[in-house]
Amino acid sequence: MSATSTTSQAPATLLSVDSLKVQFGIPRGGFPWSGKATLRAVDGVSFNVRRGETVGLVGESGCGKSTLARAIIGLAPVASGSVRWLGEETVLPNAKRDTSRLRRDVQMIFQDPLASLDPRMTIEQIVAEPLTTFGQDIARADVQRRVLTMLERVGLNAQHLRRYPHEFSGGQCQRVGIARALIGEPQLVICDEPVSALDVSIQAQIVNLLRDLQRELSLSLLFVAHDLAVVKAISHRVLVMYLGRVMEFGDKREVYGEPRHPYTRALLSAVPVPDPAVERARRHLLLRGEIASPLSPPSGCAFRTRCPDAIDACAAKIPQPVTHGASATRVACIRVSDAPKEVPRPEGSPLGGLGD
Repeated sequence: MSATSTTSQAPATLLSVDSLKVQFGIPRGGFPWSGKATLRAVDGVSFNVRRGETVGLVGESGCGKSTLARAIIGLAPVASGSVRWLGEETVLPNAKRDTSRLRRDVQMIFQDPLASLDPRMTIEQIVAEPLTTFGQDIARADVQRRVLTMLERVGLNAQHLRRYPHEFSGGQCQRVGIARALIGEPQLVICDEPVSALDVSIQAQIVNLLRDLQRELSLSLLFVAHDLAVVKAISHRVLVMYLGRVMEFGDKREVYGEPRHPYTRALLSAVPVPDPAVERARRHLLLRGEIASPLSPPSGCAFRTRCPDAIDACAAKIPQPVTHGASATRVACIRVSDAPKEVPRPEGSPLGGLGD
């Protein structure tokens, strides 16, 4: 196969995030007269999302995952860096731009399924709202038909059209949120922890629904979550964040099978195994200390104060992600070549075959 034909078959890049920073001014001590400190919620994150793929975004609570997702669609202020949609800059620092195209092509599913739905609107009105918001000239009968078709696609039916959000369970509300996100036929859907508020059995239903819809509609997904098993089940590539920065980003098989960053290895080591005998036989990577404050992050590597492999050189400068491995995994660690590449996981681990 020629180089030309190979290039033409490569998946197109839909979303490119370049050195994105999101910062907030926080009153010192909680008092406005005491001055403000800068909270670095997102600190120089770069990644991309290709057409038809799912990028999983993982990390501890407070690491900046949801803030990053909101900044991409203009719901959080960008201090520096840029967001490009199909090669065109759409979100810039301190700039007012027309984001109507981005918000039409990129939709979001929010974490709390009930809180994200207007309690005064019926399900039909909620799902139909994007069709009218973006000025599509559609007859009312066509709107009703498209809403019903989308509701049926997510497992609901015509009996639900005139009901209100409080009449539904959490899983049903999340299905309504998914229908609302997809009714305008977006190319990318940002899923901000869409299953974290749901029961485990409902989580599996929503994840399977998203996978089916992705195949049917050729969707791209940015899937934000802290559950590593769920991320592995749905993602093609995985981005690991810590304190607003990228620690590791690459193909899920390499990230899960041969994690190169010590933080990634620690996350995988912390996932419990249901079998008590297997769990007792595992070797866990214990992290020392507490996560640092984004108001005053450590110098150099943000993870160095908890890293078991840290050396004095880790405090000198912020490590930039460097490419490693056959699938071009990017790792932000100066000791990546010295680190072991596999987390010991005995047979029976829930990560052993899920989502392969």
